[in-house]
Amino acid sequence: MVKNKDYFIGKWQEQLESDNVLVRYKAKQFIGIMSRTELLTEFDINLYSTLVEKVTVHNGAKLMVSLLDGTDVECIIE
Repeated sequence: MVKNKDYFIGKWQEQLESDNVLVRYKAKQFIGIMSRTELLTEFDINLYSTLVEKVTVHNGAKLMVSLLDGTDVECIIE
């Protein structure tokens, strides 16, 4: 996500126009978090807890990371 943070920030900026107050709040919160985040060299439990709702493993070949804003990110396990 950090490598593609411009994509996610753009997506959340679009959500700032939502009629839903909670969607706008979460988008603003996520933009702030990702704007301050640099590439990680080790697992950051605080960042994980702030952004991720759940991780689903599919057949040991891929992960589906569900963010708290409803975004699903597919990760292939190599």
